[in-house]
Amino acid sequence: MARILIVDDDEGVQTLLRSFAEKQGHEGVCAGTGAEALEKLNRKPDLVLLDIMLPDIFGLDLLGRIKETDPSVGVIMVTGVADHALGVESLKRGAFDFVTKPVDLKHLENLIDFHLLRTASDAET
Repeated sequence: MARILIVDDDEGVQTLLRSFAEKQGHEGVCAGTGAEALEKLNRKPDLVLLDIMLPDIFGLDLLGRIKETDPSVGVIMVTGVADHALGVESLKRGAFDFVTKPVDLKHLENLIDFHLLRTASDAET
């Protein structure tokens, strides 16, 4: 089981992604702002699902702060804007991957599984 921090200002998206995570056997922890997300990093998530557009901080800037706090945590950027330049920039800044809204849950499941398997494999070596 993994702990997944879901950072999105839309409560509907939070509920959907938390429910999805829990159905996959993971713990879902939600935050609606960047400040709240930074506070919840102390719960040591294995993965962060991070919205790019937040009310208090641009998601790419928050990505940088998350990586400064814990370089090992995986981050999947979630965006409602189909802008590949943002996706490429998020990868350059250390995100594991990015997905667009509406989120394809099967694709997200595959990304999460792949990230967790890769992390477990890295921990064994």
